[in-house]
Amino acid sequence: MKTRLALSLLAVSLLMMTACSDQRDLPDCSDTITSRLDPHNFELLDGGLAQNKDNGLFITRCAAGQRFHNYHCRGDSFKLTWDDATAYAEEVADKTGEPWRLPTYDEMQSVLLKSCINPASNPYVFPDMEVTNFWTSSKGWHQDAYRCAVYSYQGRAFCRHARELEQPFFLVRD
Repeated sequence: MKTRLALSLLAVSLLMMTACSDQRDLPDCSDTITSRLDPHNFELLDGGLAQNKDNGLFITRCAAGQRFHNYHCRGDSFKLTWDDATAYAEEVADKTGEPWRLPTYDEMQSVLLKSCINPASNPYVFPDMEVTNFWTSSKGWHQDAYRCAVYSYQGRAFCRHARELEQPFFLVRD
């Protein structure tokens, strides 16, 4: 009986240690991606845009409010509530005639990398990306008061962000 209990505790302990692995032991993206020539999944376009080669999605290389200049994002990103960020994207779409919007959770995941962290993006495609939560257009399963955001440090999403929080965001279009 004692042997069975000891083996059960050992098995549970080992399971917990392996299941709790996190991304703290992953390298920083800026340490692993050291050149603009390193392969990546984006076509870099004029005007501070990138196009994902897998899904065709166009995304701004800098967060809304910043401008792309000389391979860097200049200025401060807008920190808006979810409703204001959505309204901003709609206004940009109206003024440009192009269907700009907030990215979905899945679209943000297609931008971020799983092999590195801090932030989990290619620093040559998305330079100067802040390590923070970025709004997505995705809604959680919870009350209407919450929305989904992706944490750029490691790319995890959390769908219980109060929509009144002020956070940065990217713009995308198909």
